[in-house]
Amino acid sequence: MKNKIENNGIGRWVKKALCGGAMLGLAMTMGATSAIAAEDGAARSHGFGSMTPFSRVAKVPVVRVKGEIDYKATYAKARAASLAIATYVARIKEADTLGSDVIKGIDWKLGGTSEECLTTRVCSDEEIDHNVLMIPSPDPIDPTDATYVETGVVTKSNTKKGNVVEFCNKKYASMAMGVAPIIDTRPVVNGWAHAPALPCEVSVWNDDQHIYVDMLDPSAIFTLFFSDVLFSADMQDPAFAEALYAMPPQVKAEIVAIIHAALADFDPDTKAMDQKIGPVYNSIEDIIAVVDASPLDSPFLHMVYTKQDGGVFTDAESKAVAQTIINTMSIHGNADAGTHPTVINEAGDTLDSILSPKSSWRSARTAPITIPGKNHIIEACSPKYAKMAMGTGLHHVNALPCEITVKTIDSGNKLVISYLDPAFMLGAMFADISEEDQAKFGAIPGLINDDLQAVVKTALDVNLGIALNAPVRKVINMLP
Repeated sequence: MKNKIENNGIGRWVKKALCGGAMLGLAMTMGATSAIAAEDGAARSHGFGSMTPFSRVAKVPVVRVKGEIDYKATYAKARAASLAIATYVARIKEADTLGSDVIKGIDWKLGGTSEECLTTRVCSDEEIDHNVLMIPSPDPIDPTDATYVETGVVTKSNTKKGNVVEFCNKKYASMAMGVAPIIDTRPVVNGWAHAPALPCEVSVWNDDQHIYVDMLDPSAIFTLFFSDVLFSADMQDPAFAEALYAMPPQVKAEIVAIIHAALADFDPDTKAMDQKIGPVYNSIEDIIAVVDASPLDSPFLHMVYTKQDGGVFTDAESKAVAQTIINTMSIHGNADAGTHPTVINEAGDTLDSILSPKSSWRSARTAPITIPGKNHIIEACSPKYAKMAMGTGLHHVNALPCEITVKTIDSGNKLVISYLDPAFMLGAMFADISEEDQAKFGAIPGLINDDLQAVVKTALDVNLGIALNAPVRKVINMLP
């Protein structure tokens, strides 16, 4: 496989990306250090030019019959391409096929898969398929479908969805979460607080021109969601800064290499790309501005809980909290997905009575994803709000689903539940949308935030079985 990849040009592209990544990391280091030291009020550059949250890494040809696009076959091919990538991640030890000069860390794993799949790489087709998420859009799969042409209504069977594959890597996640040091014995500050920004996401979707393979750009995501690390005292040490900034481009290069390896066998006409997609950030001032403009001055909302009896939370209880939230929210694929019958008060009101109308919240997975540091990730999805978001362009699909994490801190004395703030996500990840689309969102981020916190409150107050004190917000300063 490796020779085949090199012959079609992808191998050369990967080596170029790795070399460029090293230079990028060094440039970022110098830019970040000078940005922190600047005090004259002048515009400050992060040292690596413009960046975007999304990166297009490949295009796959659509299916054409007699020169005309076959919409349904193209949509099916997009799904098959996502499964080809997911299957490669789940079953292949990448260092063996791509070489240790490309894969520097521990092998990548497919997010959401079972312990057996993770450890043995014996993963069924059904399990792989189940763990490639599908995010609905308001668009039809086939705009020439007779029913759609006649009514203009997108039916359930004709709803186009974007495919999301989640990549997990123990080495890089451990460094990002502060479990493993960057250099010496020094980890990043506030490691656990960044958990809702993981795992790495890759999407596959189509229009009538191409099938696109996009990813969250690791350098942009690190800068947007780890700004507290960027402005920490540790970054005054050039060695620490250089080691830290070497990680995001290396992560990107490895994921891109895996994608291209998987697609080389899937469709030899796949075109390798490195295209910036989405809102553009040109300076460190842009990063500061988007964080400062968010209601919480942060991408995250952290709520801390303690037990009424003063006891500590065990690791098993922490995971049980995450599972209880999932069960309360309902689980996608189940017959009752999107309905919430839990009674919340003596009057007999149910959770659905306080959630926003037709939100139909559900968990994308049956169980949380656990990443290093025993951070348990819940992926919440509302078809209603997902379609609104995807109506602004399917290239935004990697910004979904909504992430909630559960984690014990302070030796188990506290349990923290963290949310990705919807208002920050709209401002940072969807800043390229039109003013008209921005106006449509209006109060939507607030509704999403209220809904998710209502689900969590119901899960903890009604279904958990552990008496907790009222939560207190933990504020982590993300700005200099």
